[in-house]
Amino acid sequence: MELLVVGIVLLAAVALYVMERWSKGEEIVVADAGKIGIAASALTGGILFAVGGSEEIVTMASEASSTVVDVAQDMFVGKPAF
Repeated sequence: MELLVVGIVLLAAVALYVMERWSKGEEIVVADAGKIGIAASALTGGILFAVGGSEEIVTMASEASSTVVDVAQDMFVGKPAF
């Protein structure tokens, strides 16, 4: 059940990213969409664990969150600064 919730959140986050980029007429970067999905999944796994999730979720969230920092930093390399 918990994996289903994480999967739904992952798909929703990626879908929102794609719709946002498409509505602005900007290029959809698959790597960025994946990074957003991973971050959303890790956050969801952490929340599910905090409210009583299973060990399977904890394992998945810890694996995903260990790469999120590096992935998020790479996401902004080569993009315009604000």
